[in-house]
Amino acid sequence: MRKTLFIALNDLRVYFSERGNLVGLVVLPITLTVMLGFISGGDNSPSRIRIDLIDLDQSDTSAQFISNLRQVNETLILCPSDSDSDNCDLGDNDTLSVEQSIERVQNVDTRALIVIPQGYSDNLQTAQAIAIDYYARTDGSGGFNDPVLASLQTVIQRTNAAIHASNVGTDAIANLIVNDEPISIFSDEAEQVTFAEALRIEAETMLSQQSDSVNFVLTSGDSEAGNLGTGFGQAVPGQGATFVMFTVLGGMAILMRERREWTLQRLIVLPLSRAQVLGGKILAFVALGMIQFAVVFAVGLITGTDFGNAPLAILLLMLAFVLATTALAFAVATRLKNEEQAGGLALLISFTLAPLGGAWWPLDITPSFMQTIGHFTPTAWVMDGFQDIIFFGGGLVDVLPEIGVLLLIAAAFFAIGIRGFQYE
Repeated sequence: MRKTLFIALNDLRVYFSERGNLVGLVVLPITLTVMLGFISGGDNSPSRIRIDLIDLDQSDTSAQFISNLRQVNETLILCPSDSDSDNCDLGDNDTLSVEQSIERVQNVDTRALIVIPQGYSDNLQTAQAIAIDYYARTDGSGGFNDPVLASLQTVIQRTNAAIHASNVGTDAIANLIVNDEPISIFSDEAEQVTFAEALRIEAETMLSQQSDSVNFVLTSGDSEAGNLGTGFGQAVPGQGATFVMFTVLGGMAILMRERREWTLQRLIVLPLSRAQVLGGKILAFVALGMIQFAVVFAVGLITGTDFGNAPLAILLLMLAFVLATTALAFAVATRLKNEEQAGGLALLISFTLAPLGGAWWPLDITPSFMQTIGHFTPTAWVMDGFQDIIFFGGGLVDVLPEIGVLLLIAAAFFAIGIRGFQYE
């Protein structure tokens, strides 16, 4: 292991001794990340929040509740009612069941689920207890600072205040006493219920005109682009993935140069096993990839980008992607003959896989067939993982599928690259 580490450290020393490499490792990534971050909105959070809302009551009263929720928080995308703008990612479905929506929450396809129960309107009119179900993940995204829960609580508080005002007003009128004699202006109970409902609606309207206790503002004007990908939240992981490929795949030219200058061949005649030599080379590539991610994500930290609450998940995503890219570099390097081929192919692969996999723009805004094609690249899987964490508050469990796919890609390409690697 010590000899493998020595080879890796020596390769890193040679790499950093060439000042031109620092431009691609530090200057270009920082410049492009800052530029794209501000061009695409400059904001560090998603412009919209996707949630599922199922109305089992289907009454005018429940419709008013939904309208109040939209008024309190304009950033919410309420699925499936907002599915006509392709923001709900429902596929071919026009409706959702409670079970389907719970699964969407668990799979980080949506932030939360609100269920308005059947009988909501009747219970509201008779002042009976109402339970509105709220489903959120248990990874911390549905806690005290959850904007969806805060919005829901604001609407519930407003509705409760209107109900109390209606009950007090109706009771006062129903039990008027004139000259020590009780009188009532209602001819029957139905008329009293109708009056109470009208009074509740009027109270709710008046309350809606007051300042809300929660103020949510769209982060990108009136953008309808969906729940993903504005500002540095998209630019930082996207440019990180792009330049990791650019840096690691660019290492293919270094391998070609070492073979041309007989540096690699001299290593073979030393008391080193081929596994140690190859391990040192791979370790150097992985280290460069992780350094590249660190440089770009440092830009995100400086600009205040919210990377969620799962640093371990982000770190493992980075490592899995770097391993997949390193494996790709070694698999391709076995088919190359000179440095010129390596340099040109590194640029071609990097600047093809990056946009195709959603590093430059969210795959959600592309046609479905492009999303399918994009997921044949490791870039799409790492971007899916980053978006799950940054935009949906996901944790390690939520991105394990993406990490698993990236590791499978790495294993496949390493099998190809190691078998065909030429030491001489």
